[in-house]
Formats: sequence, C-alpha cells, structure tokens
Amino acid sequence: MLLVGLGGLGCAVAPYLASSGVGRVTLCDFDRIEHSNLARQILYTPGDVGQRKTEVAAAYLSHLNPAVQLATVEERIDDHHARRLMANHDITIDASDNYGTRLAVNRASLAVSKPWVMGSCIRMEGQLILFPGQGDAPCYRCVYGGAPDTLEDCQGSGVFAPVAGIIGTSMAHVALLYLAGTSVPSALHLLDATSYRWRSLSVRRNPRCKDCGPKSIT
Repeated sequence: MLLVGLGGLGCAVAPYLASSGVGRVTLCDFDRIEHSNLARQILYTPGDVGQRKTEVAAAYLSHLNPAVQLATVEERIDDHHARRLMANHDITIDASDNYGTRLAVNRASLAVSKPWVMGSCIRMEGQLILFPGQGDAPCYRCVYGGAPDTLEDCQGSGVFAPVAGIIGTSMAHVALLYLAGTSVPSALHLLDATSYRWRSLSVRRNPRCKDCGPKSIT
C-alpha cells in the first residue's frame, strides 16, 4: 500500500492500514510537523514539532503493529516519483492537499494501470472516490477537470478536525475493501458534515479527457 500525504487525512488512514494487517506500507510526505497541525493530525504530539512526519508516523505504526513492513519517502511526489512508486504497490491512497500531486498520481495510475483512492476535505465538507486506473472508468481529471493548483487547502481555509478523521477512515475502508476483493462502486461520495449526510454521484469517463482519452497515455 502506498500512502501519499501524512496530514489530517493520512493520519486517519495510516493506523487502519497497519492494524488491519496490510503487509507493506510506504509513507510519503516531505513536510515537518508544526503546531498548527496538531488539532487534526492525530499521530503527532507537541513533542514531535519540527520532526519529519514520515519518521514520527513510521514509529507510531511500528509500535501499533511490529509485523508491518514500513518504508518512507521524504520527497514531494511528481510524475516520475508517482509512476515508479505506484508500479510497486497494489493500490495507492492519495491523502495530499493539492491538485498538482493528485494529477501526478492520476497520470501515474493510468500509466501503470493501478488503482488509487482520492480523498479531500475543507471546512465541513469532504469527498472520496476510488479510481481503478484502467478500463472504461473515469479518471481524476474526468471528474474534476482543469481546476488550478490554487484551490483552497486546510491551512488557508480551515477544516473541522473530525471531518478529516471521517474522510480518512473512509478512505482506508474503501482501500481495504478493494484489497479484500470486494466490489467498490465507481461513484463520488460527498459528505456534508453540518447535517451529517452522505450522497453519492455517478461519474462518467470524459472521451476528450487530457489524461485518459485517446492518445493521452504513454
């Protein structure tokens, strides 16, 4: 399992991967822990401020389940890194907080035909979806189009801390279902945490998509 991002979402995802017996987990994050992270990034404590997220998270998960094989990558994920890493893992969970990283993961997924789970949250809203990376299923760009890499993030706009936990654990749930061979609907799942309501939207492949359309995958 490849986990990209160890912020609020990744901190909720990671313990369930380790405790559920996923044999090998690679943790990717280039950042260090800050005081502002602590409200929603529950793997870290005030004493961890200044340390690498990957190192602290790996120590926590190793204590949780000593049998899990852990690797860490302290680099920002681009197209080259994403393709190389995803080719060596059964499924990827993207818990990053920016559009550029998700597009890189999306392109790599299509190039190596590997699935990935995307999740995001802001304020009182969250969403997640599984992208198979092959067949007639839509890809990330089909669903989200050409949004710029200046979308709002948690640091700039805030997020109600438990929303990150709800979406993160749901991402782990979807990924573990996939690994267990259970069918996962190809739908975009949306959470309105103010009313605590979920809804699912059907999504379709865009035949003119820049990433998965004809002549786009090399």
